[in-house]
Amino acid sequence: MNLTMKIQNIKNITNLTIDFPLDKGLYAITGENGAGKSTLIACASTVFYWMPMNDYFGRPENASIKFTMGAATRGWVFSNKQWRSKNSDIKMKLRGFYEGSIIFGNRFRNTRFSVIHILDNLKFEDMSIADEFVRENLGEILHNDSDYYKELFILKRAITKAKKLTGDPYFYRTSKGELINQARMSTGENLLISILHSLNILYNKQKQRNDGWPCIVFLDEIELALHASALRRLVLFLKRIAEEIDLAIFFSTHSIELLREIKAQNIYYLQYNVDDSLSINNPCYPAYATRNLYSDDGYGNDMVILVEDDLAKLIIERILIEKNLLQNIRIKVLPTGGWTNTIIMAYDVLSSSLLMKSTKLAVVLDRDIKSEVPAFISNNKKYSGIKLDYLPIKSLEKFLRNNLFVKVNSDLFSLLDNYVFQKNPLNAILREYKRKNKEDDTDGKILYGYLLNELRSMRKDREELIELVVKYIMKNETDELEELIAYLSEKIRD
Repeated sequence: MNLTMKIQNIKNITNLTIDFPLDKGLYAITGENGAGKSTLIACASTVFYWMPMNDYFGRPENASIKFTMGAATRGWVFSNKQWRSKNSDIKMKLRGFYEGSIIFGNRFRNTRFSVIHILDNLKFEDMSIADEFVRENLGEILHNDSDYYKELFILKRAITKAKKLTGDPYFYRTSKGELINQARMSTGENLLISILHSLNILYNKQKQRNDGWPCIVFLDEIELALHASALRRLVLFLKRIAEEIDLAIFFSTHSIELLREIKAQNIYYLQYNVDDSLSINNPCYPAYATRNLYSDDGYGNDMVILVEDDLAKLIIERILIEKNLLQNIRIKVLPTGGWTNTIIMAYDVLSSSLLMKSTKLAVVLDRDIKSEVPAFISNNKKYSGIKLDYLPIKSLEKFLRNNLFVKVNSDLFSLLDNYVFQKNPLNAILREYKRKNKEDDTDGKILYGYLLNELRSMRKDREELIELVVKYIMKNETDELEELIAYLSEKIRD
């Protein structure tokens, strides 16, 4: 089941529909600054709360937020200069919470100076020891020490009510006996206390009631307050909690550290288009999602494909495009020079952990050496764990020579003659090659040189030749091609 949200005319979002899966796990909403991540998450939070809508979203004409889950609907509409709730008679059975950004959010509700003054003057007897769930996980996430906040306390509910405070303020007692209230803690401490407090309530409800209600949590740019190491520990903690209570957790983020921990199927990339529309790309791979946020140095790609030479690189790239395998994923094809070099490099990359943890590695060799590879690996058993596949053809040069010269393939010949070699007929080029070349050219490299020279004379490039050859391969070399596509698709999905 999904929670569907439709937004109209709120900030930079004119019209957008998004399905939030309710399956347990971590999900990410990402995109460049100004794409609408925080707006989307803030809109999503209205599924739980009666929000101060004017403060969050202003007074936009014809604005609305509508949620649908099964037969139940819930939402908000701005009309006659005010926001009105609009819900179906069928109750939406959903639990969760929202933790906002720097401006909005639970952790900043008690940060007015008048409130801080009240908190500063409270006594130790006004407090109770904080729940173990909050104390231990706060220390574990922030300091890798579950005992770090063993002196963490929470204000008694009676005192909170008497002082007309909102929420549940926390306090930390230092080794010198000084009480520090939550409003005076660091942003990271404040953030995590609010998240852990809300998670603890949700955790207990799910465990106690066991009524099958789905749970969803929205967190907005939590990386702004956390060091990378703390962020990673938080992500691991949230993965465990999501698994235990069937919780779907959505982050709005542009942190590569966080995105690396989330599978591509759970990443939603918001793209603000030139026509002011907003689109969502899903699935989306981490390096693709951050390609405009970071430089290439140090962040790499979602997948690296090792091939023998530059021609194989061009063939693979064309196949990826033609077969639509480049959906929201960043793939780098690297020629390495010779098939043994390619296998050795693959081993070095894997054994030395030269790629990012989330980057996948594929190896594609020319098909003409397929029979030689087993003996090579048998003699070098350390390479036996490397999974590899082969081009649909022996090599581009051999393929062209075998089909244009050794035994003329009339279909391929006609395709290239009509669409590429329009200055000198292809037959004339082949006759010149036959007349002038006296060397062994079983690998086809000399004939390929003749073809390239003709392309240059017409101010064309080899990509035009390769594009047509790949089109022909896709139509005629189906078995080998499907084998390669299946290999690449499996690597992308893994």
